[in-house]
Amino acid sequence: MNMENLPFEIDNNDYVKLPRSIKTALVDGYLKFEEYSVLVWLWINANPRNGQVLMSYAGLSKDFKEKYSKNHINRLMLNLKRKKWVWFPGQQGRRSSFHVDIASYPLSNGGFTDLERCKKQKSGRSESDSDEHSVAEVPTEVGDVRQKLESEKSALVERFSFNSKSSFGRSPKNDNEKENKNNRSTRRPVRSFSPRTFQEERCLEIARYLEEEDMSFMLSALKKYGLAKLEQIYQLMRDSPDRSIQKKGAYFNSLLQTNQ
Repeated sequence: MNMENLPFEIDNNDYVKLPRSIKTALVDGYLKFEEYSVLVWLWINANPRNGQVLMSYAGLSKDFKEKYSKNHINRLMLNLKRKKWVWFPGQQGRRSSFHVDIASYPLSNGGFTDLERCKKQKSGRSESDSDEHSVAEVPTEVGDVRQKLESEKSALVERFSFNSKSSFGRSPKNDNEKENKNNRSTRRPVRSFSPRTFQEERCLEIARYLEEEDMSFMLSALKKYGLAKLEQIYQLMRDSPDRSIQKKGAYFNSLLQTNQ
């Protein structure tokens, strides 16, 4: 097609660097096409000075001619955040615009964005702060229970370790029996669960770490204990030595029950 016949003018001075790795992630199945489309759109609209794009779920839905609803855009953004393509603060209960940081975005100064640095800056921590502080987006009050949890961690790790001779705790079969006995007709498999909120997204990540097959236990624990406590115990487990815990779900549940 002759360039003079195009319905728009291409400005050769207005362009962005788009990495081929995004296309590779799509082809290899790490990105769904809808996630790919949203990510490319964010990439094109980002500020080259800081790698951020100001958006709202309603606004992005309009940008896509309402092909995707606001709730669907929300889910796609949470998926991109979980896969570490982007980062943004929790948006539960908010309807206004917010800034989204894009991973490894090429900046006008020759550098690239660092999501870990963005997270620490947004959560009010310096880069030298220890990772043993509460994770980003978790209220600071969870630190009050950390010392108590630490004092009980060794005993519980021993109880559920590979080398432990005791058989305390829940077996894989009845791991969540108490929490799920009223939800047997409404199973929510982890592999097909689609989070609707940031809290559900975090519960899904924890459930995968615990190797849970069903989301019922985590959603019940979220309702009973709150996200801050779940995040705190999750971080304690992540700090434990590799392969030191055999029954992750049992260990997690015991920490919850002993710190009510």
